Amino acid sequence: MHRRTPEESARLGRIARVVRRAEMVFEDAAAALRWVQTPNASLGEVSPLSLLHTEIGESAVLDALGRIEHGVFS
Repeated sequence: MHRRTPEESARLGRIARVVRRAEMVFEDAAAALRWVQTPNASLGEVSPLSLLHTEIGESAVLDALGRIEHGVFS
């Protein structure tokens, strides 16, 4: 059995929080998963998933979701 490092556990938590939030914003699990995997202009043309190795990246992704939710796309 593989034990996760604290960093791996923290990243998994960030991924879970972002996917859950994306599901709320898009109201569709499949759309949320596509969004987190697709490069995004507002995130510097990288996928949201690629930014979730840090808390700062998580914050940027959650901010992007907030802008989408409120109709602000830039």
